[in-house]
Amino acid sequence: MQDQLSKHIQKCQHGDSTAFEYILKQYQQMIFTLSFRILCNEADAKDATQDTFIKVWQNISTYNQKYKFSTWIYRIASNICFDKLRKEQTSFDIDIVDNIMYSEPNQEGAINYKELINFIKNIADGLPPKQKLVFILSELEELGADEISIITGLSQAKIKSNLYLAKKYVKSKIKEDE
Repeated sequence: MQDQLSKHIQKCQHGDSTAFEYILKQYQQMIFTLSFRILCNEADAKDATQDTFIKVWQNISTYNQKYKFSTWIYRIASNICFDKLRKEQTSFDIDIVDNIMYSEPNQEGAINYKELINFIKNIADGLPPKQKLVFILSELEELGADEISIITGLSQAKIKSNLYLAKKYVKSKIKEDE
């Protein structure tokens, strides 16, 4: 797949929009999921996903193949979501709709997805945007500190600090709910 991806990236860098469809199909679900986890709002996540791919298309010529493509696209999506969080500073109110874009095809998966949405909403209400971003990248997307540093531009120390504070807050929220 990596060779296939590299070929499509090179074609995109030369203006081939058909090759971009391959990249879109490969990463659309991943970017939507990340955006939804950060923004906790389906419409905002769709917008962020679209904005991400517009920015990817506009800047694919600057992509350096020495880095993983997924890290590069995560960084773009994270920055878009983080900017949206900073601008809006909302309380992350969400409506859980029955027909969520990209929802799980089976009933059990849909129930688990809704539980995840509720969990994220509960923690999102109190976390500052930077802590939320680091927490989601680390705990939900299961990325390592090195990759989070590349995506967010934060130092290892700031990542550890934000993650520690976010986990502390989440633990306190869980204890409150018990």
